[in-house]
Amino acid sequence: MKKYDAIIIGGNPAGASVAAAVKQFYREKKILVIRREKESLIPCGIPYALGTLERVEQDIKPIKPLQDRGIDFIFDWVTSFNAQEKTVETESAGTFQYEKLVLATGSEPFLPPLKGRELKGVYAIGKELALIKEIKDEMIGKENIVVIGAGFIGVEVSDELKKHIDHVTLIEAMDHVLPLAFDGDISLELEKTLESHGVDLLLGKMVQEIRGQEGRVSEILLKDGKTIKADMVIMAIGYRPNTDLAREAGLTLGQTGGIWTDEYLRTSEEDVFAVGDCVEHKDFFTRKPSRLMLASTAASEARIAGMNLFNIHVIRHCKGSIAIFSSSLGDISMGAAGITMAQAKKEGFDVILGKSKGRDRHPGVIEDASDVTVNLVISRESAVLLGAQILGGKSTGEMINILGLAIQNRMSVMDLSIMQYGTQPLLTAGPGVYPIVAAAMDGLSKIRD
Repeated sequence: MKKYDAIIIGGNPAGASVAAAVKQFYREKKILVIRREKESLIPCGIPYALGTLERVEQDIKPIKPLQDRGIDFIFDWVTSFNAQEKTVETESAGTFQYEKLVLATGSEPFLPPLKGRELKGVYAIGKELALIKEIKDEMIGKENIVVIGAGFIGVEVSDELKKHIDHVTLIEAMDHVLPLAFDGDISLELEKTLESHGVDLLLGKMVQEIRGQEGRVSEILLKDGKTIKADMVIMAIGYRPNTDLAREAGLTLGQTGGIWTDEYLRTSEEDVFAVGDCVEHKDFFTRKPSRLMLASTAASEARIAGMNLFNIHVIRHCKGSIAIFSSSLGDISMGAAGITMAQAKKEGFDVILGKSKGRDRHPGVIEDASDVTVNLVISRESAVLLGAQILGGKSTGEMINILGLAIQNRMSVMDLSIMQYGTQPLLTAGPGVYPIVAAAMDGLSKIRD
């Protein structure tokens, strides 16, 4: 039986990041990553593998950089692990012993109990290379594709499908697209963009049934009685933590079904850690259990676990999860961090909105300049930043990361109003109208009023 200092089950963003962090902080340790697939997709790139990219294989994340650092990989199914004996059983490669074990088993797409979901041509967006290749092959020759669920995956997939498919319909049970990430004013702009790209939106609508003929999907029946023609259906209604191994091994699960961990990502069993989508997170603001599933969050947790795997002398812990998103619909990009105005009010926060509108280059006639809107959700009493939303161009991705860091460090809008920053005409907005600072100044003026 071969022994490793650390065994990591799962090798996507969380598992790979754990392996890299462990090797960086404990260079002499022997590390093994066990994962099912030899070739693994970049999860965030999956929607673009269905549209922008010519081939799904262009979205494969290479593992050679990790192998070059001395990290071993085995491509096999883990059937069980024993936390008392510190062993991992695989389907084909045998038994391995560990000193430390990290579960990075990820998540599986949620399939609602809809009649007709078993019909041919009905898919959920999983993360396996073979599945995404099958979906892309299935798209060929189709005229009508229906996407159910307007979260980030549903929105991105719909926009990408429209590059190849005549009629794409996006159905969402709530009143707006991306309802958990953005407030209504931002969502409305995103809806206009999707419609301008040719995506048909059905908002505030519930699916009653998926109907078919001769075993293949043919239409969607809504609860209001309306039917929509569908040659193919893609469900993007969210994901559920993959906790089968943890449950069978007796690990404690949280209220949301994910694996319970402490602030150092340690589970209820000694020397067993867990990171990523399979873990129950804790909201940064409310401290309530959270089902947040983001590759960036997984990677951050993985670094915490990796640094502390053998010694807690590296004082880094998870302070709670901040939802930080960014995406692009081609001619418009969006980003969100923290909580929305609607969520803040629902949780009992007394908040105001700081807002700015401008251009992200100076002068604004520069070729790739874009209009940019920044919304800041601010605690009225403390002036602390609770959330941010940005609608604009390519600068959106990095500006929302700045604001995510500000939230993590509990910065106030006073801090943001006097932040020091660099500007350059081809790269940023002008020095006197930098969007984050302008929104912070607006928020400060409203607090004074």
